[in-house]
Amino acid sequence: MAQVQPDEGLEAFPDEGLAPQLLQVDTDLSPLQAVQEWAAEGNPPGQRVAYIMSIPAAAAECSLAEARLVLLPLLAQLVFDDHPDIKQATAEVLGPLGPILASKDPEAGEAGGSEDAFELLVLAHRLLQDPERAIQEAAASSVAMFAGLLSADHLREHLGAVVDELMRNYDDEQMQECALDLLDKVAAAAGPAHPDWCEECALPRVLKLANHRDYNIRAHSVKGLVQLAGCLPFEARCGPLMSAFAELCGDTVWSVRQGCALELSMLAQQLPREAVRDRLLPLWEALVMDVSAWAKAAARQQAGPLLTIIHPEDCPDALLDCFLQAASGPVTLTEASAHYLPCVLGNLGVERWPQLRELLAALVASEYVSVRVTLAERLHEVLGMLGPQRVDDDLLALVERLSADDSQAVADALAINILALLAALPPHGRLPQLAFLSHIHPEDGSSCGQWRMRLLIAEQLAGIAALLERQGLAEVLLPATLRLCEDPVAAVREAAAAQLGCMLRSLLSDMGEHGEQGGGAAQPPGGKEWQDGGDAGGAALAAVQVPAGQQEARQQADEQMRGAEDGQQEEQGQQQPEEEQAEGRQPEAGQEQQQQGGQPAEGDDPDELEQHAVPLPGNPGAVAQQIVQHLVELRRSGGHRSRQTYLVFCAALLLPQPARASAPASPRQGPHMPQPAGGSPLASAVAAAVAASPGRPGSAAAEQAQPAAEPSWPPLPEAVVQSGITQGLLEGAVALAADPVPNVRLAVARLLAALRRQQPALVACTPKVEESLAALAADSDRDVQAAAAGDR
Repeated sequence: MAQVQPDEGLEAFPDEGLAPQLLQVDTDLSPLQAVQEWAAEGNPPGQRVAYIMSIPAAAAECSLAEARLVLLPLLAQLVFDDHPDIKQATAEVLGPLGPILASKDPEAGEAGGSEDAFELLVLAHRLLQDPERAIQEAAASSVAMFAGLLSADHLREHLGAVVDELMRNYDDEQMQECALDLLDKVAAAAGPAHPDWCEECALPRVLKLANHRDYNIRAHSVKGLVQLAGCLPFEARCGPLMSAFAELCGDTVWSVRQGCALELSMLAQQLPREAVRDRLLPLWEALVMDVSAWAKAAARQQAGPLLTIIHPEDCPDALLDCFLQAASGPVTLTEASAHYLPCVLGNLGVERWPQLRELLAALVASEYVSVRVTLAERLHEVLGMLGPQRVDDDLLALVERLSADDSQAVADALAINILALLAALPPHGRLPQLAFLSHIHPEDGSSCGQWRMRLLIAEQLAGIAALLERQGLAEVLLPATLRLCEDPVAAVREAAAAQLGCMLRSLLSDMGEHGEQGGGAAQPPGGKEWQDGGDAGGAALAAVQVPAGQQEARQQADEQMRGAEDGQQEEQGQQQPEEEQAEGRQPEAGQEQQQQGGQPAEGDDPDELEQHAVPLPGNPGAVAQQIVQHLVELRRSGGHRSRQTYLVFCAALLLPQPARASAPASPRQGPHMPQPAGGSPLASAVAAAVAASPGRPGSAAAEQAQPAAEPSWPPLPEAVVQSGITQGLLEGAVALAADPVPNVRLAVARLLAALRRQQPALVACTPKVEESLAALAADSDRDVQAAAAGDR
């Protein structure tokens, strides 16, 4: 590495040692050679630290002999360095280096342990005795990473000797704490695999430290005892360990008792039922009456966690009363009650609901916004446990009150799990919970606003639609979904469009089933090409249905302007006679002539005819009509982003996903945090086709990239394939193959290639798919060519 002298115009430093050094790295050196040269003494400390941190990477690329010959001697020098940053970095790399060296040693498994790990333990012992606490903590963490690679003899003799050396000076509190930290971390990492070492070596030393005269050491030993409880045999957990914990619960220093109170629930998870009932719960009852306010508050905070662990038959009334009274206590206790309420109900059973009902009412009426937010995040779990009848009788009014909360944070917490919340509510209580949909959109169309929240909602739209009645779907959910398709954030638009495609496929399937039950569906019209330059009046849906005998005449130029509209109207025409009979009237002869011959009867008023053609809001045909009309208008709006959204919608409609037995029925628990920019629109279009759940383009692309694991794609229902709406929408996508924007053509190529592979029956009904793929295969853009060929 050569030093480059700074230019004359640079600022002069009074101390030459502080002047910036511009360093040039020799790229001809291997990682091992670079570490050997630049991590050694004599180089700038910052550079040495950087190369020391690269020691594990260098060890992974070199042989075991080279690592032993170069790296271990270098580390032996670094542990005695005078610079604290050098020792800190050395302590941090010892841990990951152990597994790397052991993986290269074929004798490690046969010998029962790694000799290299023992060498690293010797080096870590030097760093554990360093006066800097941060270096001690880093060294203890590294020892825990390779402790499982040590043989049983090395664990028992040498690691025990290291701990004894740290404990040798009884008056050195820092070394005593370092010994506790080391035992705690090693027990957490290697204790379950070495219970004998925990019982014979670790437990006696922790018990000794638990009786230390310094209260800080005793307070630190509480966590060590709890950590060891999960590694010891049951007899040892209930014997000396539990006795030592009970003594610490009665310690004369309040901070030690507070530490014990905070670990009660963790210890309860490691103890058998009898020990929890007979020994642990009495300790909690004593701590909750402690003279120290801090110890008492800590014990009261443990009421909720303990109620989620103990056996329902062993639950004392005092513990449940403490949990119920927390609603009127400090905000920290009230938040804990709201958080643990679903788990407590699930553990104790719905038989305890009469006692917990008042707690829920108090939490809903809490003056603290944080409490109401916490409750809103967990409310769907409580409702799901109680069932629709109890929810209708006891909780519907409370749910409505919480959904009408003035705080936006509460509304957001409810919206995150809105699908699970609606599923737990009775049907008549679902629609009022969707009032927030009217104000989730950004006030300014150019502002992204809370786009992540809108994305979370958009990803649940299809599931929400399945829970609503048709009228609620048409009047509440559909307008919000259509507006989300025009969101300023691409991820929201694509998620909403994908969910909308799933909705339309479900509607078309239902309409086909109704047609079969009514005596057979009429022959759907064939698809007709959508022209980008068509007149605006073509977007208005005419109530016409053309019979199969006139399919040839529909190929004429004057019919090509209304491709999707005629097919979509045919679907609603199958529902029209039923609704007219429900209203007590029969179709007039002129209307029958219009439906069968494609021409209105003489004397019919155009306005009256249009009014009769509009189905009722609850009719699936009316909902499908509104969806198709909006997407057609969106596609013709002239913006390439709108056309890409249209393609995402078509992909979700035409490419159903295979059912997954392991897929959860409820929405994801964690918030999804995608980025609003940086994703390709065509990747989004294919994402809707191959995603495991609609509206998740990221996982879709990952699955499509693995052709060997491609699932068996389910075919579209026959009613959807033969639907004129489907044919019209597909030909609208085919028409975009000549779009001037390359990303749009790429999305079309991916969609059509996926259709050819997954839905051959649909492609056979639309010959222009193959023609468009052939044209796209000769596109000037190489990505479009590859997508049309099925390579991307």
